[in-house]
This record gives sequence, structure tokens and C-alpha cells, in this order.
Amino acid sequence: MVNRIRLQPLVYLSDNTVYGYEALYRKEGASTYPSASCMLDSVSSSCDYRNNFQLFINMTEKDIVDKNFCRSFLNVLEKKCIDGSNIVLEVSENTHPDNLDSAKQVLSSLRNYNIKIALDDFGTEYSSMLFLKELPVDIVKIDKKFVQEAPWSKKSQALLNFCTQVFHDIGCEVVAEGIETQDQLDCVKNANVDVGQGFLFTAPFGNRQEPITPFIELCEFASLPIESISKVCYF
Repeated sequence: MVNRIRLQPLVYLSDNTVYGYEALYRKEGASTYPSASCMLDSVSSSCDYRNNFQLFINMTEKDIVDKNFCRSFLNVLEKKCIDGSNIVLEVSENTHPDNLDSAKQVLSSLRNYNIKIALDDFGTEYSSMLFLKELPVDIVKIDKKFVQEAPWSKKSQALLNFCTQVFHDIGCEVVAEGIETQDQLDCVKNANVDVGQGFLFTAPFGNRQEPITPFIELCEFASLPIESISKVCYF
């Protein structure tokens, strides 16, 4: 079976070291996205995971409303001997507002196991502030639209600066998504964003021999600077 999962580094902007990896799923040819539990099981089974980096995993809408999700996810953590403090679950702003109460309950339960919660794609929906207010969020990921418009749009740059300050004031780390150029990187650094993600650093990667070995041994790269990772990644 061809592996559809790719991993993309998130980078500390202060020193260019790796903060963690996001597990991304290539949906082409597949009808649905896998659950976060399946993603965690696939990644931890396919690389030498030694609790030595933060792993970002996207939750699906089904995960949010599934009463058994917490149990299944925690079972994978226990089976794979993974420390919850090294996991970040991403909940999208596209989550339907009707599921907000369910999301709040599920995410609050997971945080009891030191799992961090990230609000993904901030700024793409009208419910942004509502989700930020109601959910137990530790990390906010600013949508790439703001990041990529910032070099030429004073309004986008001002919003980027403002949002970053607000997120820091409420105790959240800030990630800028979709960084592709040096100008965009300069803008997010000027806004005091904590972590960056995007093709400027490296594209999502896996192993060239997809049907045989899904991932490179990520443990070898966890402590390396991003420049070193870019030289050896398999795209």
C-alpha cells in the first residue's frame, strides 16, 4: 500500500532549530481523511519515535464528535509508549460551530494527559475568536493567507502583528503557516511569531520507497538545524 503521510518540520524562528513535525495526509485517491488515532499509530509505527520531538496531528470533524475518540487515542499513546506532552492535536476553524461543545469536552479531556491543542488556520472563518475563547488552546497557527500577503499589504501585516500580540497575551504560542519567501519570513519575525512552517524551510517529506518504508528515521534529525534536514530529506 502506498504511504500517503508526509511530515513537515516546524521551525523556531529565534534560532532555526526544529520545533516539531506535522503529519500531513495526501488525500488524492482516498475518500476520507484518517482519524488522528490512525495517524499517530502510522507515524509511530513507521519511524523511531523516542519522544524527542513534538508531533502535530490534525483531528477530523468525526474525531471531534466521536465519544470513543479519547479512549482510542490514549490507547495508541500507551501502546507506543508516547508521552502526551510531545503531542499537539490540531483542531480546524472549519469545525462546525454546532460541534463546539463536543470539541471543548474532548479537548479538555485530552489536555489532562498533557496533550497540547492547536487552533489551525486562524483567520479563515468568522468563528475564529469564538473558538479561541471557548476551546483550551495552547498554540495558534495563523493561516498562510495573512503570512503571504504581509510583505505587500500593510493591513495584513498590521493584523499579523496585532493577532500575535493578543495570542501571546493569553498565553499561546504562535505558528505562521505557509512561509515561502524571505520577505514573508522577515514579516513574521518582525511580528514576533514564535514558530514558522512552510516551503522556505522544507517541503513535506517521506521516503522515496513509499510502498516499503514510509518514513526516514526522524530521530536522527530531531536535534539538527533545518539546513541539515533540508539536505537529506526525501521528497
